Amino acid sequence: MADPKDLKKQRDRFLAFAFASADLFLEISEDGEISHAFGAAKSLTGIDHATLSGRPWLDVFSHNDRVAMSSLHRNARDGQRCGPLAVTLDEKLGAGKSAIVTAIRMPDSGDFYLTLGFTSELMRRIAEDMKRHMDYSLLDKDEFIVAAKEALGTARSLGQDLEMTLLDIGDVKNVRKRLGEDVWNNFTKSVTGILGMRSVDGQAAAEIGDGRYSVIHNSTVNSDMLQSELEALAKKSDPEGKGFDVSSKTVSADLESLSERETMKALIYTINEFERRGTSLNIDTLNSSFKAYVSVNAQKIHQFKTIISQLTFDLHYQPIVNFETGEASHFEMLTRFRDGGNTQEWIMFGEDIGMAADFDIAVCDRAINYLMYKSSGRRTKFAVNLSGQSMQNEQFFRTLIAKLDLGQDLSDRLIFEITESNAISELEMVNSFIKTLQKKGYEVCLDDFGAGAASFQYLQKLHVDYVKIDGAYTQKILHSERDAVLLKNLSQMCKDLNIGVIAERIEDAAQVHRLKALSIPLGQGYFFAKPSAKPEYEPVRMAS
Repeated sequence: MADPKDLKKQRDRFLAFAFASADLFLEISEDGEISHAFGAAKSLTGIDHATLSGRPWLDVFSHNDRVAMSSLHRNARDGQRCGPLAVTLDEKLGAGKSAIVTAIRMPDSGDFYLTLGFTSELMRRIAEDMKRHMDYSLLDKDEFIVAAKEALGTARSLGQDLEMTLLDIGDVKNVRKRLGEDVWNNFTKSVTGILGMRSVDGQAAAEIGDGRYSVIHNSTVNSDMLQSELEALAKKSDPEGKGFDVSSKTVSADLESLSERETMKALIYTINEFERRGTSLNIDTLNSSFKAYVSVNAQKIHQFKTIISQLTFDLHYQPIVNFETGEASHFEMLTRFRDGGNTQEWIMFGEDIGMAADFDIAVCDRAINYLMYKSSGRRTKFAVNLSGQSMQNEQFFRTLIAKLDLGQDLSDRLIFEITESNAISELEMVNSFIKTLQKKGYEVCLDDFGAGAASFQYLQKLHVDYVKIDGAYTQKILHSERDAVLLKNLSQMCKDLNIGVIAERIEDAAQVHRLKALSIPLGQGYFFAKPSAKPEYEPVRMAS
């Protein structure tokens, strides 16, 4: 028989263990009532243990936290600790105080155990930090793709499994109309809290479309769980008590079967399909999504080849302006697809399938043809874009040189602008191509130039005539002195190297004045003109 003294000592150890980090201990029965309460109940909630016992446990918490706490209870796994979570207690029971909650469901028991702590400075700081994390917000589609990429990348490096659950509110327009905007907004606010709490680090939940949600989570969460939570919330939110349909679909990430690039293509394809079709999409894993992406793109490859062979795209023109004179230094030739498709998506697609060089040759054909036969003898200069991928293709370069040698001397009217320069790995090869063009009299510009170390390495290795500053820096210079100083130093360095500097994405006069003060001479953007079907430009009067 066990010694009573030993049993008492063992009990004291467990109590000390619990109350070293908490102030109140609650045992919740299977029927959702508080069966036992120990600790600082009086000081924490304002009522004694006996009064707490037998009450529904959710009554302890504020109305705003009851959905989250109910979800915590319903989805707790045996032996798995939940929390810590920052909560607010009920006004009547807990005087609206803030507290930290941790919980656990013990194996082989239907009981659920909670600890609440609020006294120490450390706890207060944790509560504040957790509250910041509990103030969830839903991402939009583009933000979600970025967040998902980071989450999947981290999971891949740690050997973890993640899943993506897609949730779709049926007939959302009529539901929203029936509930009214106030009720609907309260519903979506609660949805935000549920999905945020379930998502990886609280940072990977999004509203993809009206009533369509996506969330990246670990394997302890599943679509049935999330669907049931939203259905319960829908019924509670509906004044008629009927609720509304919620459908769900979980997509496994299966990270081992796909490369990082394949995973991203599959993710984007899945999200786009979900945006169009809801949870009726026939995708269970990112692997199957990637296969569907490849299958669908077989037709797109044929379409892209047709565009190249038939030159079914147009050239539009945007001026690069001299800040001192207000006149156009030259025009950049930009491609526009006649089917209305997104130009950047087509160009990226061409790079993905290894046809960037074929497309760039087609663009050069159109540009050379324009300069030789359609420019009405004007001596205006034009810049044509070449992908960094194409510039690392020897066959492309031989074809380009042959086309230039067949035509009239266009070297005083044609500039080559290297885009996607961050994809260049063969710097010596590309610099050799640049020097060949320069020997024939052509100038070369390096696009997408930034203040990072890689860009300065390119500047050291690639002997270009111009650099075009990434528009992100132009957008920052009015409110970031650090970025302004970086551009000023870059401008001076380029001046010393006899390299021209062009700033892009200029949207207002204030940016022009700031760029002039930083000794940057040329710029491009909607402030001057949007791309147009003809190379026409009405000079802007530049204030001194």
